[in-house]
Amino acid sequence: MNAKSVASFYGAIAAVLLLSAGCSTPDRFQKPEPDKASDINLSLGIDYLQKGNLSEAKDKIERALSQNPRNANAHAAAGMLYSRLNDIDKADSHFDRAVALGNDDPEILNNYAAFLCTHARYEKGEKIALRAAVNQLYKTPEIAYMNAGNCARSGGNLKAAEANFRKAIAVRPKFAPALYQMADLELSQSQFMAARAFLERYLAASRVTASSLWLAVRIERGLGNTSTAEDYARRLRSDYPASPEAKALEAAERKPG
Repeated sequence: MNAKSVASFYGAIAAVLLLSAGCSTPDRFQKPEPDKASDINLSLGIDYLQKGNLSEAKDKIERALSQNPRNANAHAAAGMLYSRLNDIDKADSHFDRAVALGNDDPEILNNYAAFLCTHARYEKGEKIALRAAVNQLYKTPEIAYMNAGNCARSGGNLKAAEANFRKAIAVRPKFAPALYQMADLELSQSQFMAARAFLERYLAASRVTASSLWLAVRIERGLGNTSTAEDYARRLRSDYPASPEAKALEAAERKPG
């Protein structure tokens, strides 16, 4: 699961918990005491999870679930926890329960999709991500489309991957991760001019990285622009000498022909 998805999930849950804790409501509208306690333990569990203290996170999240077994956010957090603990079946069970209880909550759907794609369940992961993306209440559908695209590409469905990346860009034209993926996807299919166009849009929206320089080298070589490719190669060697991309460049230059 990628870091942005995880951070998005934590942020969304924290916002909900803060709001529920800070609002003053008449007694007849207040949550039952076990539900309040569940939210408090969930908040603590998420904090421990973010800090990498999995033992304490497990204690608090399981306590939250015992206090309110229908707490969708607690089940989603448990999915994250057990994924980190490499108990994949238990993680999947909690994510599935979170989706069932969450009334199509797009954050829960998107994080379940990321989990599924991480564990090679590409078709289901893409479908779940697209359920999140089309939810009109979701503030960042481009992230869900991006997850759907990554899932489809990992599963070998390049046509679906391209469609999903393009939807992400349609929602947010300067969404750098999708622009990069489109450039890389076009390169993989030897569509060098299209790849360059997407890379130029990426570079206008984001900072230069080792991976974008290495991508630029390969695109320009594909176009036969030896001089431009070498300019990018020099920048990669100079600015990121220890990067995996610089090592890949070195290995490519050692190959005959």
